Amino acid sequence: MNRASALLANVGLDVAIGYGMFAVLALFVSLVSADGFAGAPITLADLLSGDLAQAALGGNSVKGVICVLLATATVLVPYFWKHRFAPLAFAVPLLVTLYGFWPLYVQHRRQQDAIAAMGDLGQALGELAAQINAEMNGPLANLGIAAWILFAAVLFLALRGIARATSSSA
Repeated sequence: MNRASALLANVGLDVAIGYGMFAVLALFVSLVSADGFAGAPITLADLLSGDLAQAALGGNSVKGVICVLLATATVLVPYFWKHRFAPLAFAVPLLVTLYGFWPLYVQHRRQQDAIAAMGDLGQALGELAAQINAEMNGPLANLGIAAWILFAAVLFLALRGIARATSSSA
């Protein structure tokens, strides 16, 4: 119990809460709204595993869970590594989150580019593009409130790590 209180005193209550939010949201909460990607719950661990089809069937996302757990373990870095730049490890959850959402961003951009290219062909294809846009929104367009809370939590952690690493009292 003494180590836990020492760890909490080292990182601070706000950072510990941020890491807790990151872990819970990344492992257990669906980040896509219910009407999103085939109606299946998709967590950050599922996105990191890379196989959304298997996740939609209730498959195992061991790779994603390991990535999330390793990112969560970076809360220990400043406790064990007494260096001025050790709090920069608090940016790892942001990097992991961006890595998980990158394929969705690429898919979303490709869809938007295809719709824009079809719109240039004329009025008839413009109407078709509007229908496709309404029916083919990717999972990035259907992010739920949990995804935005996750983004806020990892941005907070990254900013706290940068602030601690660049402060003069470190």
